[in-house]
Amino acid sequence: MAILQQWLIQQRQAKKLTLEQLANRLGKPVFYVQDVESGKHQLDVVEYLFYCKALDINPSQGLELIESSLTSN
Repeated sequence: MAILQQWLIQQRQAKKLTLEQLANRLGKPVFYVQDVESGKHQLDVVEYLFYCKALDINPSQGLELIESSLTSN
């Protein structure tokens, strides 16, 4: 979902983390983060929770963003 991708990118940039730094926090290769941010890879629920933990953000905020985008359409 594009709205979640954009939010995750904004959160990474707000934390001033590079793709490489986030990948290291996740224990994943850089292309994993690139694929998530480009939409080539959609996170499942568990991956999303780990991703949010690596970014030190509240996963509920992203879910609320998705919910609000669904109800506004």
